Amino acid sequence: MKTSRPSSSALRWILIAGVLHVVMTLTVFLIGHYQVAPNVFDRNGTGVAFAMDAAVYQRLASESATILNRDGFAAWLNTPLPLHCRLYSLLFASLGRVVGQNVIAAEPLNLFFYLGILSIVFLLGRELFSSREGFLAAVVVSLWPSFLIHTTQLLRDPASILCMLAFLLVLVILVGRDLTAIQGFGLVILGTLLVTLLWLVRGNFWGIVFASLVSATVLLTLSMIARRKLLLGNICTLAFVFVVALLIPSRLESTTLPGTRPPVTPFSIPSSSRPAPAKGFWTTVLNQVTKPREGFHKYSGQGSSIDGDIQLNSVSDIVKYVPRAAAIGFLSPFPNMWFQSGRNGMAARILSGFETVVMYVFYFAAVVCVVKQRRNLKMWLLLLVAITGLLGLGLVVANVGALYRLRYMFWIIVIIISAHGLLTMYHRSARA
Repeated sequence: MKTSRPSSSALRWILIAGVLHVVMTLTVFLIGHYQVAPNVFDRNGTGVAFAMDAAVYQRLASESATILNRDGFAAWLNTPLPLHCRLYSLLFASLGRVVGQNVIAAEPLNLFFYLGILSIVFLLGRELFSSREGFLAAVVVSLWPSFLIHTTQLLRDPASILCMLAFLLVLVILVGRDLTAIQGFGLVILGTLLVTLLWLVRGNFWGIVFASLVSATVLLTLSMIARRKLLLGNICTLAFVFVVALLIPSRLESTTLPGTRPPVTPFSIPSSSRPAPAKGFWTTVLNQVTKPREGFHKYSGQGSSIDGDIQLNSVSDIVKYVPRAAAIGFLSPFPNMWFQSGRNGMAARILSGFETVVMYVFYFAAVVCVVKQRRNLKMWLLLLVAITGLLGLGLVVANVGALYRLRYMFWIIVIIISAHGLLTMYHRSARA
């Protein structure tokens, strides 16, 4: 990127990424519309083989669009619906009249999520290291095959990834900069908005939000101790966002599928309408692992199950399972799965195997970065979030397909960190 005209260069790359995504969406739609691969995509371009819940979300968005057009805004607003489905229904009610209620109609929102994710990846890389790392990480994420395909679907993952990465950018700035009053006020507003959206879109990831805030608090404290300086603006901003994050789950209901129980979390301040769990804090924390894990067992089949016979019924069980959970979260699918024919066919398994091998390289590059940037507290913040997220998924998710998709958020964080390691290794080899 030329330093003389950074804005025009950025716009050019955003345009290229946007064209790539539109072309991919058109390709997915045409494959589905003409039933080239009927077991993979339906006529709306929905990936029924790898994103089964996208078909449910498409139906809900379509029904909600009908309610909006027929009964008006008030009836539409009173219809229980996940937040991302509500947004898609607006597109179905307008653009869907012209192109149909399919992935083409959903593309404006999906394109916004995709470009937003790439932009935040670049900003995080620049904030941690430099524009080079940010640009490299954004290019890798933009071309990641399975992630690119998933962002064409009607899923909540792109929205939650965008919100989480933006929230981490807020925390990185809090840890790494001396904030003025105006900057602090702006971050308070942005942080409040992001934690609210995260709770609405993906309330079952609230443990990661809480872990991110705790990590930011510890690292900001270490930064002030090392610099022997009280960063009052940073402290007040982080404290306000932390309190908001603890209040929201007990004051606002997370959105989910109609008839499905909304997510709950022990990491919140109880209210009169949602008092503290009768079973106690630690029992509730344990249930955050055991209950979802039991739910994932139902979706395991045709070789997609990982330790599906293992039950985690106590803290002792969880502690003993941590090493295995780390291996699953970081390294699965394992080589014995790469060439098996699963529910999505052989091609999906081969692609997942290829991407996993590439991630092994990125893990090594991330280690190189950690060694060289060990005093970079902003880098440690992202690293701790990635480790917590990957370990948590290894504990909770017993299905490799679900694990793979939920892991994108944390793989992206690893890619941002590894970008510095990759450039370091490249420059060393060039000098050799």
